[in-house]
Amino acid sequence: MNCQGGTWRLAFRVLALLLALAIVPLPAFAQQPTNQPTAKPGIRASIAKAVTSARVAPSKGQSQAPTDGKAQLGSGSFFKKPAGLLVIALVGAGTAYALYSASHDRIHSTIPNGLK
Repeated sequence: MNCQGGTWRLAFRVLALLLALAIVPLPAFAQQPTNQPTAKPGIRASIAKAVTSARVAPSKGQSQAPTDGKAQLGSGSFFKKPAGLLVIALVGAGTAYALYSASHDRIHSTIPNGLK
């Protein structure tokens, strides 16, 4: 059997060229931004704003949001929705195929029974 390496060499050269282009930054992306970013407030100003917003109590007309996580996410279970049923079906099909392919594997052990 005669194996020619020309196609592999070409593929390797194309791959090396693509890697070199991906690693080397292009001059168009390396230019400096034209406008200067605005200065952000310091951490003390951010903390002061957070503290004042945390101290504000809700008014009498507003009721506090429930702290229950299930009420915030919505009612019902994920697995009762169509997307959840699809997930269960895919996991079940994947498990069934894995069990089937494990029992019908074409490659068998070459270790003699006496050595197992």
